[in-house]
Amino acid sequence: MRRALLVHHGLNHERTPLIFLDVDPLTLNFPYTADSDTVEVDVATEDQAWDYSADMGHAPAWGYVSGASKLGDDTVTIGVYENTTGSPRQGTVTFTSDDCDDVVVTINQMANPI
Repeated sequence: MRRALLVHHGLNHERTPLIFLDVDPLTLNFPYTADSDTVEVDVATEDQAWDYSADMGHAPAWGYVSGASKLGDDTVTIGVYENTTGSPRQGTVTFTSDDCDDVVVTINQMANPI
């Protein structure tokens, strides 16, 4: 979500640069085999910091996130390990940055047809 901040200085109004965090795509769909894909992280300025948190299973996790500098624009790799279960899996990766709304990427993985 992009939004502008309006700063008031006495009678003058000064518009500061847009502060935004965009992530694309917002959904990744994987086969049951091990696979990975990338998402593009786009922020307002090269010195804008951001972070992410992944929710893709517990001990052991069935997916991972890697390759992010967490400052300025970057590409992040999101991957999944082979799904050896008969059930599909779904998780999320949430991207955050100060003064911006969180951006959630949904991760879907097909069930193993066993």
